[in-house]
Amino acid sequence: MVGGGPLAPLYDEECSVWVPAWEMKWGALVHALGDSPNYEATDAIVATAARRGKRLRGHTLIWHEHLPAGAERLSTRADWERFVAPHVGSVAGRYRDAIFEWDVVNEAIEPNDNGADLMRRSPFYAMLGPDYVSEAFRLAAQAAPAARLYLNDDHVYYAEDWQELRRTGVLRLLERLIAAGVPIHGFGMQCHLDTRRRFDERVFGRFVKQLEGFGLTLAITELDVTEAPDAGNRSVDERRRRAAEEVRKVLAVALDSPALAGVVTWGLSDADSWLRHRSPEMVTNQGLPFDDTYRPTPMRDMLASLFASTRTRHPT
Repeated sequence: MVGGGPLAPLYDEECSVWVPAWEMKWGALVHALGDSPNYEATDAIVATAARRGKRLRGHTLIWHEHLPAGAERLSTRADWERFVAPHVGSVAGRYRDAIFEWDVVNEAIEPNDNGADLMRRSPFYAMLGPDYVSEAFRLAAQAAPAARLYLNDDHVYYAEDWQELRRTGVLRLLERLIAAGVPIHGFGMQCHLDTRRRFDERVFGRFVKQLEGFGLTLAITELDVTEAPDAGNRSVDERRRRAAEEVRKVLAVALDSPALAGVVTWGLSDADSWLRHRSPEMVTNQGLPFDDTYRPTPMRDMLASLFASTRTRHPT
């Protein structure tokens, strides 16, 4: 993002908002509990964004993965006060004038952990129970009072029972946060789409309406497409068209919402996609707006068409 190479002009030409995918996560800033944070990479991104006139989303203050070594053993309120609270306050405060909105808590919902509240049993949950989410938002609001603060989660858009459980968990958590007066402004839908899943615009549309009912701003925060296992049997052109169509189905519904404030793809080029490192079957995954040679794919054209054709007024 901050260097040269073929991606640099794409960041300038295609993106009004930048999101550091890894550099601001706790484990990237702090190697092991007790170490001093290393802000060199994040400071460079902030400086470059300012120089190029880009807005910055912060990602993410609280996530159960990519933690400092030793954080998996945290389990008490004293641990929270010693390690987590200073982390949230320090990072949000350091960039209070540079970052206009934060994914404060990422992936708090996990029905498979079998809790009645449908929340993930992470080290953060072990320290404070479900209240860790509200506490993280309050700390972020104190450190960066002008920033818009988001809860961010995934797997909430397909018409499958396990995703319906996740939608239920999100809605229950948001209801509790808002009832408690927690300073939350938005909900981010990661939108790691998957051509193997069943999409129903009525199901997703109902969920979007329920989110609107909380008075929150909405965002698509991590858009990309995972292909089906048999993708290799199709031509590359067909695979790219299928990825673009998957994006169209979901975003056509999201863009109808007057609460939708932005769309962020999780990377620009397939050459640099994190999806290609997930398994040997995905090393040629076609799921981003630019191909391996940094030329636009049908997904890029679909996004441009969707943005140009939407008649809904969206917040900025």
